[in-house]
Amino acid sequence: MFALVGCCTLAVAQDDEEVDESYQFVTASGEVIANGSTIVMRDVELEEDPGTGELTYVVPADFQVKNVSNTFGECVRLYMVITQIDNGEFNTCALGNCIPGKSEPCDLYTSAKRMDVDEVSGDLLTEWYSFDYGKCVVEMQIEVGEIVGFGNFSFLDYGPKITVEFVNPDPAGIRAVDGTAVPAERYTLDGRHAGESQKGIQIVRFSDGSVHKMVVR
Repeated sequence: MFALVGCCTLAVAQDDEEVDESYQFVTASGEVIANGSTIVMRDVELEEDPGTGELTYVVPADFQVKNVSNTFGECVRLYMVITQIDNGEFNTCALGNCIPGKSEPCDLYTSAKRMDVDEVSGDLLTEWYSFDYGKCVVEMQIEVGEIVGFGNFSFLDYGPKITVEFVNPDPAGIRAVDGTAVPAERYTLDGRHAGESQKGIQIVRFSDGSVHKMVVR
Protein backbone atom coordinates (compact mmCIF):
# COMPACT_ATOMS: atom_id res chain seq x y z
CA MET A 1 0.00 0.00 0.00
CA PHE A 2 1.39 3.38 -0.98
CA ALA A 3 0.17 6.77 0.31
CA LEU A 4 -0.23 9.16 -2.60
CA VAL A 5 -1.69 12.36 -1.23
CA GLY A 6 -2.65 13.25 2.34
CA CYS A 7 -5.19 16.03 2.65
CA CYS A 8 -8.61 16.73 4.09
CA THR A 9 -10.31 20.04 3.29
CA LEU A 10 -13.35 21.23 5.23
CA ALA A 11 -15.63 23.91 3.84
CA VAL A 12 -18.29 25.11 6.29
CA ALA A 13 -21.65 26.23 4.98
CA GLN A 14 -24.43 27.18 7.36
CA ASP A 15 -27.60 25.13 6.84
CA ASP A 16 -30.74 26.97 7.94
CA GLU A 17 -32.76 23.78 8.44
CA GLU A 18 -33.49 22.90 12.08
CA VAL A 19 -31.97 19.55 12.99
CA ASP A 20 -31.63 17.29 16.02
CA GLU A 21 -28.07 17.90 17.23
CA SER A 22 -27.89 15.07 19.78
CA TYR A 23 -25.57 13.28 17.36
CA GLN A 24 -22.79 15.01 15.44
CA PHE A 25 -20.26 14.24 12.74
CA VAL A 26 -16.78 14.77 14.22
CA THR A 27 -13.23 14.71 12.90
CA ALA A 28 -10.73 12.07 14.01
CA SER A 29 -9.47 14.60 16.59
CA GLY A 30 -13.00 15.15 17.98
CA GLU A 31 -13.83 18.51 16.36
CA VAL A 32 -17.51 18.88 15.48
CA ILE A 33 -18.27 19.19 11.75
CA ALA A 34 -20.99 21.81 11.30
CA ASN A 35 -24.31 20.95 9.69
CA GLY A 36 -24.18 21.80 5.97
CA SER A 37 -20.39 21.40 5.69
CA THR A 38 -18.57 19.93 2.70
CA ILE A 39 -15.57 17.71 3.42
CA VAL A 40 -13.04 16.98 0.68
CA MET A 41 -11.10 13.76 1.25
CA ARG A 42 -7.81 13.58 -0.67
CA ASP A 43 -5.99 10.96 1.40
CA VAL A 44 -5.30 8.51 -1.43
CA GLU A 45 -3.77 5.07 -0.95
CA LEU A 46 -2.67 2.73 -3.71
CA GLU A 47 -3.37 -0.97 -3.36
CA GLU A 48 -1.81 -3.58 -5.64
CA ASP A 49 -3.40 -6.96 -6.28
CA PRO A 50 -0.60 -9.45 -5.47
CA GLY A 51 -1.92 -11.86 -8.08
CA THR A 52 -2.59 -9.62 -11.06
CA GLY A 53 -0.55 -6.54 -10.20
CA GLU A 54 -3.65 -4.40 -10.87
CA LEU A 55 -3.61 -1.06 -9.04
CA THR A 56 -6.60 0.39 -7.21
CA TYR A 57 -6.83 3.85 -5.64
CA VAL A 58 -8.54 3.95 -2.24
CA VAL A 59 -9.87 7.21 -0.75
CA PRO A 60 -11.12 6.65 2.83
CA ALA A 61 -13.34 8.88 4.96
CA ASP A 62 -11.65 10.25 8.08
CA PHE A 63 -14.47 11.24 10.42
CA GLN A 64 -16.87 9.65 12.89
CA VAL A 65 -20.27 10.03 14.55
CA LYS A 66 -20.53 11.08 18.20
CA ASN A 67 -23.45 10.96 20.64
CA VAL A 68 -23.49 14.41 22.21
CA SER A 69 -26.67 14.29 24.31
CA ASN A 70 -29.21 11.77 23.08
CA THR A 71 -32.19 10.46 25.05
CA PHE A 72 -32.01 6.95 26.53
CA GLY A 73 -33.32 4.37 24.07
CA GLU A 74 -32.71 6.46 20.97
CA CYS A 75 -30.36 5.33 18.24
CA VAL A 76 -28.73 6.67 15.09
CA ARG A 77 -28.32 5.59 11.49
CA LEU A 78 -26.91 7.25 8.38
CA TYR A 79 -28.81 8.09 5.21
CA MET A 80 -26.39 8.37 2.27
CA VAL A 81 -27.00 9.60 -1.27
CA ILE A 82 -24.32 9.01 -3.90
CA THR A 83 -24.78 11.95 -6.26
CA GLN A 84 -21.65 11.44 -8.38
CA ILE A 85 -19.23 8.56 -8.94
CA ASP A 86 -16.84 8.88 -11.86
CA ASN A 87 -15.59 5.28 -11.70
CA GLY A 88 -15.01 2.40 -9.31
CA GLU A 89 -17.14 1.58 -6.26
CA PHE A 90 -18.31 3.29 -3.08
CA ASN A 91 -18.14 1.00 -0.05
CA THR A 92 -19.29 1.45 3.53
CA CYS A 93 -19.56 -0.58 6.73
CA ALA A 94 -20.63 2.46 8.75
CA LEU A 95 -22.16 1.69 12.16
CA GLY A 96 -21.50 -2.02 11.71
CA ASN A 97 -23.54 -2.66 8.55
CA CYS A 98 -21.53 -3.59 5.45
CA ILE A 99 -23.34 -2.65 2.24
CA PRO A 100 -22.36 -4.14 -1.14
CA GLY A 101 -20.26 -1.73 -3.23
CA LYS A 102 -22.16 0.72 -5.42
CA SER A 103 -20.88 1.91 -8.79
CA GLU A 104 -23.62 4.41 -9.70
CA PRO A 105 -25.72 7.09 -7.97
CA CYS A 106 -28.19 5.67 -5.44
CA ASP A 107 -29.56 5.98 -1.89
CA LEU A 108 -28.24 3.93 1.06
CA TYR A 109 -29.19 3.37 4.70
CA THR A 110 -26.85 1.96 7.32
CA SER A 111 -28.09 -0.14 10.21
CA ALA A 112 -29.12 1.65 13.41
CA LYS A 113 -26.87 1.79 16.46
CA ARG A 114 -27.40 2.78 20.08
CA MET A 115 -24.57 4.85 21.52
CA ASP A 116 -23.93 6.10 25.06
CA VAL A 117 -23.49 9.82 25.69
CA ASP A 118 -20.02 10.93 24.53
CA GLU A 119 -19.51 7.60 22.74
CA VAL A 120 -17.85 7.83 19.31
CA SER A 121 -18.65 5.42 16.50
CA GLY A 122 -15.04 4.77 15.57
CA ASP A 123 -13.90 4.35 11.97
CA LEU A 124 -16.92 4.53 9.65
CA LEU A 125 -15.11 2.18 7.21
CA THR A 126 -16.37 4.25 4.31
CA GLU A 127 -14.21 4.39 1.18
CA TRP A 128 -14.21 5.04 -2.54
CA TYR A 129 -12.31 2.43 -4.56
CA SER A 130 -11.41 4.07 -7.87
CA PHE A 131 -9.64 2.75 -10.95
CA ASP A 132 -8.76 6.15 -12.36
CA TYR A 133 -8.61 9.82 -11.41
CA GLY A 134 -11.90 11.54 -10.61
CA LYS A 135 -14.42 12.14 -7.85
CA CYS A 136 -17.16 10.47 -5.83
CA VAL A 137 -19.65 12.76 -4.04
CA VAL A 138 -21.83 11.45 -1.22
CA GLU A 139 -24.37 13.32 0.90
CA MET A 140 -24.59 11.91 4.43
CA GLN A 141 -27.31 12.71 6.95
CA ILE A 142 -27.73 11.49 10.51
CA GLU A 143 -31.18 10.13 11.33
CA VAL A 144 -32.28 9.81 14.95
CA GLY A 145 -34.83 7.17 15.90
CA GLU A 146 -35.71 4.20 18.06
CA ILE A 147 -35.31 0.49 17.56
CA VAL A 148 -38.72 -1.17 17.85
CA GLY A 149 -39.90 -4.73 17.44
CA PHE A 150 -37.31 -7.06 15.97
CA GLY A 151 -34.62 -4.50 15.17
CA ASN A 152 -36.82 -2.17 13.12
CA PHE A 153 -35.85 1.51 12.95
CA SER A 154 -38.56 4.00 13.87
CA PHE A 155 -37.61 7.46 12.55
CA LEU A 156 -37.88 10.43 14.93
CA ASP A 157 -35.89 13.34 13.48
CA TYR A 158 -33.14 14.39 11.09
CA GLY A 159 -29.68 15.17 12.43
CA PRO A 160 -26.81 17.09 10.78
CA LYS A 161 -26.12 16.65 7.08
CA ILE A 162 -22.75 16.92 5.33
CA THR A 163 -21.43 16.44 1.81
CA VAL A 164 -18.30 14.32 1.35
CA GLU A 165 -16.20 14.63 -1.80
CA PHE A 166 -13.80 11.71 -2.28
CA VAL A 167 -11.16 12.97 -4.72
CA ASN A 168 -8.47 11.02 -6.57
CA PRO A 169 -6.54 13.92 -8.14
CA ASP A 170 -4.41 13.58 -11.25
CA PRO A 171 -1.06 15.09 -10.15
CA ALA A 172 -0.46 16.33 -13.69
CA GLY A 173 -3.68 18.32 -13.36
CA ILE A 174 -1.96 20.73 -10.95
CA ARG A 175 -0.74 22.58 -14.02
CA ALA A 176 -4.31 23.29 -15.01
CA VAL A 177 -5.12 24.70 -11.57
CA ASP A 178 -2.57 27.44 -11.19
CA GLY A 179 -0.85 27.46 -14.58
CA THR A 180 2.64 27.38 -13.04
CA ALA A 181 3.38 24.06 -11.30
CA VAL A 182 4.99 21.54 -13.65
CA PRO A 183 6.91 18.31 -13.02
CA ALA A 184 10.54 19.16 -12.28
CA GLU A 185 12.06 15.81 -11.28
CA ARG A 186 10.93 12.21 -11.46
CA TYR A 187 12.21 9.23 -9.47
CA THR A 188 11.42 5.54 -9.17
CA LEU A 189 10.48 4.12 -5.77
CA ASP A 190 14.09 3.06 -5.20
CA GLY A 191 15.36 6.62 -5.76
CA ARG A 192 16.62 6.43 -9.35
CA HIS A 193 15.86 9.16 -11.89
CA ALA A 194 12.91 8.28 -14.13
CA GLY A 195 11.86 9.42 -17.56
CA GLU A 196 8.47 11.00 -18.22
CA SER A 197 7.25 7.95 -20.15
CA GLN A 198 8.76 5.31 -17.84
CA LYS A 199 5.93 3.05 -16.73
CA GLY A 200 5.22 2.26 -13.10
CA ILE A 201 4.95 4.26 -9.88
CA GLN A 202 6.94 7.50 -9.91
CA ILE A 203 7.73 10.05 -7.21
CA VAL A 204 7.30 13.43 -8.91
CA ARG A 205 8.54 16.73 -7.53
CA PHE A 206 6.77 19.75 -9.05
CA SER A 207 8.15 23.22 -9.64
CA ASP A 208 6.15 24.61 -6.70
CA GLY A 209 7.94 22.22 -4.33
CA SER A 210 5.05 19.77 -3.91
CA VAL A 211 5.79 16.06 -4.15
CA HIS A 212 3.35 13.38 -5.31
CA LYS A 213 3.38 9.73 -6.24
CA MET A 214 1.76 8.96 -9.57
CA VAL A 215 1.25 5.99 -11.84
CA VAL A 216 2.48 6.10 -15.43
CA ARG A 217 0.78 3.53 -17.62
